[in-house]
Amino acid sequence: MGRKKIGVDLGKVIKLYQNGYSTRAIAAVVAVSHDTVLRRLKEARQPLRAWRLPGED
Repeated sequence: MGRKKIGVDLGKVIKLYQNGYSTRAIAAVVAVSHDTVLRRLKEARQPLRAWRLPGED
């Protein structure tokens, strides 16, 4: 038995992510944790961008 899922507007999360928002920025917009955003994107089989440290090009 797991935790109850937090309701998230998945369409909004995906749209923001596709428009270049970071997962942390999306979490702030939809008022959930960064981990919740990542889990929902993975569950939706949304390809995730590779992350880089600031200043790396």
